[in-house]
Parts: sequence; structure tokens; C-alpha cells
Amino acid sequence: MLWRPMTYGERAFLHIYEALGRHVSVDASFGATLDFLVNERSFQEFAKLHATIETFIRCMRAAVYLQPEIGHLAPTDYGKQLGKRGYVPRSLSSDRRFCELLKQTAIISFEAKAAPPAVAKDIKDGTSDETSRCYLCGIKLTKAGPQRSRPTVEHLWPLSLGGESIEANLIAACEDCNTKRANSITWAWGPVQSTDYRHDPKINPDVQLRISLAMAKLMLEASGERRGGRCSLKQAALRLAPLFPNLDIKDGRHRVYFELLDEVRKAG
Repeated sequence: MLWRPMTYGERAFLHIYEALGRHVSVDASFGATLDFLVNERSFQEFAKLHATIETFIRCMRAAVYLQPEIGHLAPTDYGKQLGKRGYVPRSLSSDRRFCELLKQTAIISFEAKAAPPAVAKDIKDGTSDETSRCYLCGIKLTKAGPQRSRPTVEHLWPLSLGGESIEANLIAACEDCNTKRANSITWAWGPVQSTDYRHDPKINPDVQLRISLAMAKLMLEASGERRGGRCSLKQAALRLAPLFPNLDIKDGRHRVYFELLDEVRKAG
């Protein structure tokens, strides 16, 4: 298990990872190895996460789309309908537990219930003096400040992907980071293949790259890789905030994504 889930969406995602994603392995042929890569372990993790994300999104979107039509069915019949239409792999459509999770995840996404006002206020206020900081960029959040520094309530697991509007899944974020993170759920969602990074003091690093590496930090902490013992995404975020990594690397060298990910791992 990658981390301790708090929402139905996380449980459905991690169920797919355990059932399918973690078994994905990329091998070189003709006796070759993958030691020519920056980090074979990270590359294998990317393949596992990519397979899990793709399967989860396909299952999720189909379940939400068909919610008015099949939402009343029992989990076993619900899974059969999704499997028969080719939306869900056979191994999952016959898995009662997964079908229960997917059905609940689809309901949450379909209904899209916002956080209760009292809970949202507590999250945005943060401390007794009614100030808090964005968990990603670290900017001080104030109601009277510029628009980008206004406090918003972020779902650590996106509402549209089954993340309930509960305290354990909510955290304060600036409007800019909340908007730009969108539905990013793991570091593998980000600009992995397109990254060719070199520090330029005149230009801020691409925000999607920073978000992806922030998600890597979050997952490393929540999985227990950094200090042992799994925890929830919120617990990890509160420990590490702000999550954006320092990309002021001044040696002038270009780096691909997995080189940056290595540095995030080593930073501990």
C-alpha cells in the first residue's frame, strides 16, 4: 500500500494499484539491462503508477457517466454492467470489494458536495489568529490580500475523483496553486517525459513541474519511505509544508525529470 487512504477515491485507486499496477514490470530484451536510465527503480515506479492512473480514470469516468443509469444496482451487478461495456477490466469487474469502492467513488464525484461551511472556515483560518499558509508554495493566506493569496479549501484527493469533503482530506491552499494543481493525484501525472530543466534566475520553474515534484515529496512521506510508517496524505502534507521543492540548482546543467526526482529522494 502506498499510503493510508482517507477517502473512497483513494481506496479505489490503491485497490487497482494492489491488484494490477504494482505487478507491472518493464524489462529490457536480449539480455540487456535498464542501467542506462537515470534511475531504474523510479522508471519502474512510473510504469506502475501510469498503469494504475489510466485504469482508475477509465473506471471512474465511466462510472460517473453511467451513475444515473446503473447507480441503483448492487455492487456485483454494477461491476457486471461496467465490465460488459468494456469500461472496467474483467479482473476488477468481478471483484466485489472494488465494485463497492468504485460505486461509492462515483457517487461522491457525481454529487460533488462541497465541504460544510464550518469545516471550510476552520481549514481556511488555520490558526487562532486566522492566518495560514498554502501547503504547496508556502505563501501566507489572507482574506484582505491580493486574489492569488486568498485562502481556498483544497481536496488532497480531488473531489471529482472521489475525494470526500471531509476534514481529513482538506487543506488550505492559495487560489493559484489550487487551480493549477487541478486533478493531479501522483507525481506520475505531471510532466515526466517533457522535462528538460535548467535553472534560470530570471524565470520561475514551470509550475506543473513543481507540483509534480511536490506530489513526489508527499507520496514519499505518506508511504513511510522517508521515516517509516505509513500515514495519510494530509498528515504528510502538514509535516512537510510547503511542498514545493527548491529548484535553484546553480551548476548550469540541464536535468531530465528522473534526475530531479532523485534529488527530491535524497533531500529526505
